[in-house]
Amino acid sequence: MNNIPDKNQSGIGWHCSHCGAFNKVVAAKFCGKCGSVKENNCSQPVLKAEEPIKESLKEKATKINYKAIFKRLKRWLIPASKVRIFKRLIASAVLLLLTSVLAGYKMYTNVNVIHLSRSRFKDVAVDHPVYSVCKNLLSIDAISFRKNLELAPYEKISTAEWNYVLDQASKHLNVKYSEEAYFSKNDPISVDNLNNKLRILNSNTSDIVDTSRIQSFYLLEQALFN
Repeated sequence: MNNIPDKNQSGIGWHCSHCGAFNKVVAAKFCGKCGSVKENNCSQPVLKAEEPIKESLKEKATKINYKAIFKRLKRWLIPASKVRIFKRLIASAVLLLLTSVLAGYKMYTNVNVIHLSRSRFKDVAVDHPVYSVCKNLLSIDAISFRKNLELAPYEKISTAEWNYVLDQASKHLNVKYSEEAYFSKNDPISVDNLNNKLRILNSNTSDIVDTSRIQSFYLLEQALFN
């Protein structure tokens, strides 16, 4: 008999070793054509569908890799939740507020920067002597305020404040004062230095006994306008 299997037959089954017939029923013990007993070495074709299965698994694995890459990019570019976005916005707002407060505080407490105000000083009464004894300096905006629109009369005068008074008076009176009447950056504020500056201005007033703003402004008023 012809023991060569039929090449046109495919699928699950076995070829009879006696007649070569293809039996589709794998569990059959006898050949459906010749009735011969199925032998253990009867060929059982391998499923041709295995290759497509492997290819589908490969395609699925490729899709999973793309999906993982997309998730990583999304996690890196976009915050994980709206709560995190909200927390970031709150933190940014608080940081901006603190920065503004610190910058404003530094600006209004820096004695090297002149701050002017045409309004009344908030830390002295409306009948305080400064409004009468320093009226000329006030009229030309030569007296600066410290923080919160305060006169701070007993605080130590700064070199910038002293020099600013001379600049304002020189501009409004059209008088040029000696450079020696000004303080340089390295000159310390002391009673002796203030009195020396007043003498350079040809002042006939009494000597300064302290470095307070109120006394310095008063004696400058006397020296520049009398």
